[in-house]
Parts: sequence; C-alpha cells; structure tokens
Amino acid sequence: MKCKKCGKKAIAHLKAYGIALCEECYSDFYIRLVKRSIKRYKIMKKNERVLAAVSGGKDSSAMAAVLKELGYDFEMLYIDLGIGEYSEESERTVKNLSEFLDVDLNIVRLKEYGFTISELRRKWRRKTCSGCGIAKRYIMNRFARENGFDVVATGHTVEDIVSFYLKNVAGGTKIWVEKLLPRNEPFDEKIVARAKPMFEISEKENMLFVLIRNIPFTMADCPYAPKPEWKEIIYEIERRKPGFSKNFVRGLLAKKHEFQEIRHCSVCGEISNSDICAFCRLRSSVGDFHL
Repeated sequence: MKCKKCGKKAIAHLKAYGIALCEECYSDFYIRLVKRSIKRYKIMKKNERVLAAVSGGKDSSAMAAVLKELGYDFEMLYIDLGIGEYSEESERTVKNLSEFLDVDLNIVRLKEYGFTISELRRKWRRKTCSGCGIAKRYIMNRFARENGFDVVATGHTVEDIVSFYLKNVAGGTKIWVEKLLPRNEPFDEKIVARAKPMFEISEKENMLFVLIRNIPFTMADCPYAPKPEWKEIIYEIERRKPGFSKNFVRGLLAKKHEFQEIRHCSVCGEISNSDICAFCRLRSSVGDFHL
C-alpha cells in the first residue's frame, strides 16, 4: 500500500477512515484527530492547568505526548499501587517518559494511605479491580485539588468507554454512564474536572503513535487484571464493522444524564454517596486505618 497523503510506503491501513498512511503522515493525522476531538467536545481549555494521569502503558503515554505536542500546560501523576514488579516497571517507564517529554512527574504511593493493592488482593480477591479504581479516583481528585490543577486528564480509549458501558448496562448499572462522557465538570467544590482527551481514539491508534515516535511505554499487564472479555467483543465487532466504536461513543453524548445527591464523607470530607466514602471503607478493611 501507498500513503494516501504523500505516496510513500504506508505502515497503517485505517479502515475506520478508509485511508493508508506512512509514518510521518500518520503522526500528523493522529495529532489532528486528538486536537479535533478536544475542540469538538470541549474536553480541555488552553488556559487550564492539567494533571495527566499516567500508568506507563501505551494509552496514557500517547496522551501525555500529544498534550505536549499540542502545547498544553500540564504535569504528570503516577500512582504507585504497590503491585510488586509490575509497579516497579511502570514507575521506571513513567520516569523515562517524564525525561523524554521534559514534563514534571508527581508520584503518590498508595502505601502512604496505609495499604497497597497487593494487600487488598489478599483480603478482597474478588473486588481487587473495584478497590483499585476507587483508590485511583480518590487520589487523582484529591491530589489535583490540593495542588491547584484545573482538570485531570486520563488515557481512557474508545474501547475502554464502549466496553465499560456495555458491561454496566448488561449488569443493570446504568447510573455510571455519565462518567464516560469526554469531560465531566465539577458538581461540588471538592471535585476537579475530569477529561478524556482520547475519547475517540483507539488502542491501535495509540500503539502506532508511540511506536513511530519512540515514546517510552511498557507492555507489562497488571497481574490482577481480569480477562478483557468485553474488549474482545468490541474488537470483533470493530473488525466486522470498522468505525463502530467511534460512532458508539458519539451516541453517548445524545443521552440525558443525571447526578445523584451530593454528600461528603464524615471521615475524610471528600465527595461520597453515603456517610462514609468507599475509599475510607477500603482503607479500614485493608490497612491499620480504623473508622
């Protein structure tokens, strides 16, 4: 195949767009995709101070690199979850990424809150991923607020959004849909805006970008992660119907979303939907912290 833009040898055939591109043209095309998405959905503003949450994986590394390319004022945040060699490898990667992009890196260790995900795993085996998500959301929001950031950017891809939606709808949990929007504005003074710059971007597109640009990332997978059954379903649908995922997430924007009553945790004061927030209950069940 030849590149549709310049005629050189193509390295990627993007069926969703019906084009083939070479390395140089693909990078330009990718950056324009992200820029267009950010502008179309008003995901971030140029005058905002952004905290980019990075894990060392291809998606968050691609996000950080393209934010740098687009000129955003941002720092990175890595949360050390205490998952043995996986966390050690991830931390080495994000440090390399910080040096590569010349962007400040902040590191928060979950152990500072009295427990790690490995300790959680031993007590909450069936709820490890749920507990991990609670911890990351809590720390990202609190760190951003306490350090003067206007928005937290995460590397969620189009597959993440579609698979999460289908999984929750299949389980009857429709209340979570509003969290999948490209941007969630604060509904309380203790909440920092949350943004998904990769809202319309696929994992394959991110992988091509980091490989072409030699951006540091790790292929290591969390040893506690479940089998990606829902994502495999999305991959198969996308194989048969290129562009399905992108059209799906755009459809989410047409839905009406309602938030629950705003409450605050009686222990730490953060946002909660009950008297004691999920994070404080998590700390109490695993570490030395007592309610």
